[in-house]
Amino acid sequence: MFTVILEMIAPNASTLRAVSLPRPLYVGAATVMGAAVLALSLSSLADAFLVRLLLFYAGTAAAYGLMPFVRRGDVPLVAAWVVLISELAPCITGQLISPIKVTADILGVAMATAPIFIARLRQVLQGDIRPAGRRATERL
Repeated sequence: MFTVILEMIAPNASTLRAVSLPRPLYVGAATVMGAAVLALSLSSLADAFLVRLLLFYAGTAAAYGLMPFVRRGDVPLVAAWVVLISELAPCITGQLISPIKVTADILGVAMATAPIFIARLRQVLQGDIRPAGRRATERL
């Protein structure tokens, strides 16, 4: 009983790998998630600051969770493109860019991304640095 509860609180690596997507599906999953976040951000459902913030937070966190083998910097890079498109798309219909919406979008992405980069900073400060040629021999 205790091990089941412990597994739910702190799952091991094999459990996490079972939940994540296989690598060949990453491009399709990223496209679907980006399009879903974009569609929701352009709808009237996401006009409030907190709703937009949580939408972009959830999208970024889901990308990190479902695609664990993507480089940590690639997720916020793609999220920045989604933010850019979601802010420029209304300009086509003659609307102005809202600084409040841009702030909510960026804060949502930053809230999901910051812990990843802080954890890596801690690893570097502790001396946990990979050998230079590790990725050259890595299998896909």
